[in-house]
Amino acid sequence: MFSIITRARLFPIVGIKGQVQQRGVERRRDIVDAAIDLFGANGYAGTGVAAIAKQAGVTPSAVIHHFGSKENLLKAVLDEFDARAAARVTGNDLVQALLDDAEHTMRHKGLATLHTVLQAEHLARDDDITRRFRERNRLLRGHFAARWGEAAALELIAFLEGALTVWLLDPETADLRAMYARYLSSLHNGDTGPDPAPSG
Repeated sequence: MFSIITRARLFPIVGIKGQVQQRGVERRRDIVDAAIDLFGANGYAGTGVAAIAKQAGVTPSAVIHHFGSKENLLKAVLDEFDARAAARVTGNDLVQALLDDAEHTMRHKGLATLHTVLQAEHLARDDDITRRFRERNRLLRGHFAARWGEAAALELIAFLEGALTVWLLDPETADLRAMYARYLSSLHNGDTGPDPAPSG
């Protein structure tokens, strides 16, 4: 949901090369937008470069030209996904931002599934995707710790990941926003954690 990655970093324009360079930037954006839609709908493994190219209105060779590989395109998708999420949670009202983010997630189940599956697939690895999820986790913890303290931030991260999985398993009976609202209310009131507290 949060990232130090911005759209400007994802689509840099270096120097002044006029309209040709601008078209290239716009084409990269179109390809990433198409990949976001298709990865979310069909998963990473179930989406081919040709399908992405068709939706973006370019050739498969253009996709490879701009990103080098399908894996690099996936990294760009995750960058953009994080950048959009970060934009949604700017401002001083962190609780409302999280509730709004829950609503956005409920409207984009495919992307939430993509995020969860990719994270699970890379837990036992130590590659670029693993490291970016680890960085994202630490950024989230730091962001929350500034508001609620380190222990509560770690607990909140655990809740968010668990709530997302519960909702993905049964979205018809589990209301993600309602889960967020109940937990955040408890956090605000200092009522989170086991009751009674463990001894020893």
